Amino acid sequence: MGAGEAQGLSPGASYLAGCIAGSANIITGFPFDTVKVRLQHQHGSTGTPIGTARIILKHQGVRGLFTGLSPQLVGGALECGVNYAVYSQVLSYCRTEAGWGPWASVPVAGAAAGVALSCILSPAELLKCRMQAPDVKLAFRTPRDCLRHLLRTEGLRGLTRGLGATLAREVPGNSLYFSSYALLKSAWPESAAASTSDAANPPGTLMARLRAGASAIICGGLAGTIMWATVLPLDVAKTRIQVAMPGSKRDLGLLATLAKLRREGKLYSGLAPTLVRAFPANAAQWLAWEVAADLLQGW
Repeated sequence: MGAGEAQGLSPGASYLAGCIAGSANIITGFPFDTVKVRLQHQHGSTGTPIGTARIILKHQGVRGLFTGLSPQLVGGALECGVNYAVYSQVLSYCRTEAGWGPWASVPVAGAAAGVALSCILSPAELLKCRMQAPDVKLAFRTPRDCLRHLLRTEGLRGLTRGLGATLAREVPGNSLYFSSYALLKSAWPESAAASTSDAANPPGTLMARLRAGASAIICGGLAGTIMWATVLPLDVAKTRIQVAMPGSKRDLGLLATLAKLRREGKLYSGLAPTLVRAFPANAAQWLAWEVAADLLQGW
């Protein structure tokens, strides 16, 4: 099942399959994400992904690579569930009610889902970034400690810090993400030769399952890589905004933060760990979603 056929699932099935897919993505890619956030937050420009990972392992052990995982795992699963559920419903409306073709409905559905998922993703990423790149004077042992400090110092409004930047990243990024996956799947040899291969390899055979899994891994990994390579400057700015303490020199708006990053030459800070993470994490996400969606078909 490709991105263009997601409208065949019920909202509940789409949501559950998305939660499973999101969990696979977060667990697979979280160590890379920790390194990326440290690189984006550090003041100097001499850090490398390998050097940063070594420092984390030396001082915190393997557990340090998963600091802040719990809020991100919960937020990531919920976000991905909402993402696929909203995407599938908007896609269904565009295809059946509006009569749009796949190349118009897929990007629109992806953008619409990006709006919904940002509302869940932003506060979860706020806690994650605060824990992964804490201020020198702060030491958050648990997500609860981080949340308490945030509410005490910034109030409920503090939970919305970075929401605008998250929307600026997710709406176009999500549209590109689903569009790239749909395009790559349509060009996959399995799809192009489906009419001649179905008789030799029915859908339930081992060979057919392996080919479907391979297409999900390759196309999903590439779609994630394309998306993150495009939106990384917005992600860097979002990280800066979310870890900035109120009233500090880094407490700026999105455009001002982007301009500052450009002057510093850090718009693509953390590019290497981001791209290294993007392929396996998104390959795992799409493989998990394809398997779960097939199992939940008709549910």
